[in-house]
Amino acid sequence: MMMNAAEAQLAAERVMARCDMLAAISESPDQLTRVYLSPEHLRANAQVGEWMAQAGMRVWQDEVGNICGRYEGASDGAPALLLGSHLDTVRNAGRYDGMLGVLTAIETVQWLHQQRQRLPLAIEIVGFGDEEGTRFGITLLGSRGVAGSWPESWTTHPDGNGITVAQAMADVGLDAGAIPRAARDLNDIVAYLELHI
Repeated sequence: MMMNAAEAQLAAERVMARCDMLAAISESPDQLTRVYLSPEHLRANAQVGEWMAQAGMRVWQDEVGNICGRYEGASDGAPALLLGSHLDTVRNAGRYDGMLGVLTAIETVQWLHQQRQRLPLAIEIVGFGDEEGTRFGITLLGSRGVAGSWPESWTTHPDGNGITVAQAMADVGLDAGAIPRAARDLNDIVAYLELHI
């Protein structure tokens, strides 16, 4: 079963509209800037989480602030194909950088859900909280949390206002001591695929 041309057109239009909606979640109205653990980051997570839920996914935010969704396979607990990208931005970012990979993945799951299709594998989507390193000057905090390779020293790293990663996490209800729990077991993931502009 494949998406037909009309379905593909509607899906593409929805992805572009959602990119526009996420681009409006910015710390300034004239430039797209959304940094890790900012109010804008959490608003973007909440919006993406809503779209994941509408696509039939179980949704959660992990211990490092990534927004995650799982569309179960034909058998519960099946290993997952991991899809996604990042939701943070550089300053004055393009509206498709990172977001496009998350939104196209959601659209794929949405189509499967509408067709009542389950695959042999589960599909999980991650909207990583940090790839760009714009706030703290250290990069890949979201994906390194999932990979279990977050350096312990990162929690004391300050941003330009002297707020450490640990304090920024506490300010949004995350616990730096729980970071290791974000790590995924490699036996649960069969592959990772990212569409990136």
